[in-house]
Amino acid sequence: MKKVQINFFLASLILCGFIAALWFSHSAAAAEPPVPTKPSAAAASGDGTLFVAFVSVLRSPRCMNCHSKGDFPRQGDDGHPHTMNIRRGATGSGVTSVKCSTCHQDHNLDGAHLPPGAPGWRLPPPGMPMIWQGLTDAQLCESIKDPKQNRNRNVSQLVEHLTEDKLVMWGWNPGEGRTPVPIPHDEFSAKVKQWQAAGAPCPAN
Repeated sequence: MKKVQINFFLASLILCGFIAALWFSHSAAAAEPPVPTKPSAAAASGDGTLFVAFVSVLRSPRCMNCHSKGDFPRQGDDGHPHTMNIRRGATGSGVTSVKCSTCHQDHNLDGAHLPPGAPGWRLPPPGMPMIWQGLTDAQLCESIKDPKQNRNRNVSQLVEHLTEDKLVMWGWNPGEGRTPVPIPHDEFSAKVKQWQAAGAPCPAN
């Protein structure tokens, strides 16, 4: 009888120890600080990566040929100065009788290297030439958002211009013999609108 009582006592002691160990383990786990989670997509977008995701379009020759240094447009994938000594003019549409519309219509002419065209074909006006050549990604981002440089557009108007303006959209259909911009239009539009939704953040300088 005495042996049975000892065995019962030992079993109870072991059981109590096991329960205590479980309780201590649970308490210690609860006291541990939470494991930090990865930054959310929204937080990660604040560093300007959303702008970098589509900036290659703005840097393509189809855009840069009209947003480059100098008082003249450029041509070709190599960005050489426009032949015939074309100049910007007071409104960006050329000078004297050599207007952009002399050769450029509202559509591309058929055939390799014939004049391209789109509605409103012109350079930016001299008061707001919107020159992007030589800018870093951060500077380019800030410049296109600056109303003093982008023809007084707010971000919503800028996004509309980038994704819907017929002159801009010409870059996806530049005519025979020219390389289109590097991102499909629907993908580019989605990236621009994602950038807008995140607050249009710019990369750090």
